[in-house]
Amino acid sequence: MELTRFYTPGLAQVAYGVADPEMKQAAIIDPRRDVDEYLAWASDRGYEIVAILETHVHADFVSGARELAEATGAPVYAGRIGQTAFPHRPLDDGDTVPVGRLTLQSLWSPGHTPEHISYLLFDPRHGDAPVALFSGDVLFAGEVGRPDLLGEEAQQRLIGQLYETVTDRLATLPEKLVVYPGHGAGSPCGKKIGDAAQTTIGQEKRFNYAFNTGSREAFIDAIMAGMPRPPAYYPTMKRVNKEGPALLRDLPAGEPRTPEEVEARQAAGALVIDARDAAEFAAGHIPGAVNVGLGANFAIWTGWLTPYDREVVLVLPDDALYEEARTDLRRIGIDNVAGYLEGGMAAWLSSGRPMATVAEMSVAELASRLEQEDNNLQVLDVRDASERADGQIPGSRHRFAGALAQGAAAGVDAAETVAVICGTGYRSSLAASLLQRQGLRRVITVPEGMAGWQAAGLPVARP
Repeated sequence: MELTRFYTPGLAQVAYGVADPEMKQAAIIDPRRDVDEYLAWASDRGYEIVAILETHVHADFVSGARELAEATGAPVYAGRIGQTAFPHRPLDDGDTVPVGRLTLQSLWSPGHTPEHISYLLFDPRHGDAPVALFSGDVLFAGEVGRPDLLGEEAQQRLIGQLYETVTDRLATLPEKLVVYPGHGAGSPCGKKIGDAAQTTIGQEKRFNYAFNTGSREAFIDAIMAGMPRPPAYYPTMKRVNKEGPALLRDLPAGEPRTPEEVEARQAAGALVIDARDAAEFAAGHIPGAVNVGLGANFAIWTGWLTPYDREVVLVLPDDALYEEARTDLRRIGIDNVAGYLEGGMAAWLSSGRPMATVAEMSVAELASRLEQEDNNLQVLDVRDASERADGQIPGSRHRFAGALAQGAAAGVDAAETVAVICGTGYRSSLAASLLQRQGLRRVITVPEGMAGWQAAGLPVARP
């Protein structure tokens, strides 16, 4: 038996390859949209991919099940309750999928979603007991899947199902059973997912709070306590994955764009996303551009903007990074990418077009300014509510960056200077760019963020 973990940074998403090396057959569980890594893995080992398995209708990334089926001819297996619209083989609780001499058995495990199924792996060379559980998004290291992605009415039903899944189905599995979850630390699909690549049922029964609440009522309270808002693009992903995403070969490739073309497309409604880091953006950017820096947070925070009905044009730190950025966007279904500003901001400036800037302020300067009477300064904290509860600048205002990305007003006085702060500077730059788009002109960022503020021993208030 061979088991391979495929990790996608940024989304903190995990797919798995399971193979019988002697029979040369393999299965892929929960593939992402760009499937070349799975195909290369199978090809290098001489495996035939004979099954593609989905644990549920994903909300946080575009599934690669249809893409991989097109590339390999292998069938897609998915829970019957999910009513997947593209060709697949529906599974009910207890159904089996052969992979050589291995068997993957579906285990209905609702709670994160109604249709969610996990997969028990059996290897006859290791006896009759299962040797692994692929738990998808219902069980993580130290956490369980959130039940609040389908609306308030569905949430109450899903919490009840999640309780029953944890207490009646997962807790009764062998304690030594190795669990391979669908996400690692950093994914918004759970509150505080651990960073362990694998766990065991026994480990979770001892240390995961969801297994130790004592009652159904306490379980419900514990699950929802401190739950952050889910990214705004999740409902779109649900629809895309249920219907079946477009194949990558059918999407526009995008191309290098001149300053004139970028300007014209922006005027026609295109969203210009500046994917450089915050310092470069602050020094000079296209007026109206939104700053979402490339890296681990790029896909999720671009998803908060949900530009699914708009064309996207990128400004990059290096033109050679276009394919990487486009792949990240396609992973969350942002497919209408027209291309990138060729030559970056240097080309824009050479063309004589106007440039906008964002002022920056250190935490020491901010503290000094706040000590002055009539400082004409407002501090806007754009972290989420749980972060803010752990410590905030006294007197600061709050508006979550995701809410700003969805068009919420900042709730500040446009006549005063607004100092935007987050944890480490990434979200404050995004928020500052959004405030500029709302028409605020006196906007500054605090790149050191609350991490720098607290490290400097500056005063912190707690609610």
